[in-house]
Amino acid sequence: MYLKIFCALELPLMGMRLTKETNSESFEHDSENVYEWMWLTLKNLPFALNVSREHGWAGIDDETESTATTEGLNTLVKPGPVYFFGWDRSTDSYIDELPDWLPQVVADRLDMDVFVYNGRRSVEIPDCVPAAIIRPHQKR
Repeated sequence: MYLKIFCALELPLMGMRLTKETNSESFEHDSENVYEWMWLTLKNLPFALNVSREHGWAGIDDETESTATTEGLNTLVKPGPVYFFGWDRSTDSYIDELPDWLPQVVADRLDMDVFVYNGRRSVEIPDCVPAAIIRPHQKR
C-alpha cells in the first residue's frame, strides 16, 4: 500500500507539518540527481515513512541553472508527485500495509487530497486507479 499527493512544498517543510507533534529531528531529508526523499518518524507509527519524489531539477540544463535568477529557476522547477510508503529501517524492508488513520492525517496536515493505492509503487509502470481518495477535514 502507498499514498500519493500532488504537492510543490519543499520536503523539509512538508516534514515539519507532518511531524508537528514531535520535532524537526523526526525526519531526515536527502536527494540525488533525480529524486529527493525523506524518512519520517510519526507518533504511533512503528515504522518509518519514506516520502519521495522527482525533485524537478534534473530537466534543467547546467547553463540555465548557472545563469538564471532564483525566481526564474523556481518557475522552471516542476517537482513530481509525492509518494509515501512504509519502511522498517532496522530490517531494511518494505511495509505492505499502512494504518487506516494515516491517509487522513496526511490530508489534514497538508490540506490536500491523498490518493491511496493497493500494492507496491513501481517507477516502471504508471499508477493504477486509486483504491480511495481521502480529502482533508478542514476547509481549504
